[in-house]
Amino acid sequence: MNKLQKIKNSIKKIVTSPRLSSLALMLLVGTVACLAQNTAGNYEAGTAALTTVTEEIAKYVPIVVKLCYAIAGVVAVVGAISVG
Repeated sequence: MNKLQKIKNSIKKIVTSPRLSSLALMLLVGTVACLAQNTAGNYEAGTAALTTVTEEIAKYVPIVVKLCYAIAGVVAVVGAISVG
């Protein structure tokens, strides 16, 4: 009976150990992360979305450049007036 009690106590220590619970949590989180990355299958949905976003952002680049030129022009005029 004494040997059985020792085995029970050792198993209880192992199960309630913070190291084991940390290991179990890390394994769970790692597994969920792997499954979440694999859900899309061949990643075509993400690739198509990134391509669309890139094309849409590229459309705004000339507009932003012209806006920056306009702001720089206003700053140059105001700077010239304040100096003169």
